[in-house]
Amino acid sequence: MEKPVNPPQADVCPACGAGFTCGNKAGAAECWCSDFPPLMSVPEPLAAACYCPACLRKRIEAVKAS
Repeated sequence: MEKPVNPPQADVCPACGAGFTCGNKAGAAECWCSDFPPLMSVPEPLAAACYCPACLRKRIEAVKAS
């Protein structure tokens, strides 16, 4: 029996360098980032860089604290 292959991580976080998959760019109906409070607008599917879940969470917490 073959092991399932994980899809390649399509993005690299500009803050920490972690690999992750942006739902918008992967063709999902909705990205995981839509579960977070809005900090900035959701990028267009072909936009430059998105933050990974951990860095997006940190950025949102920093904005809330300021």
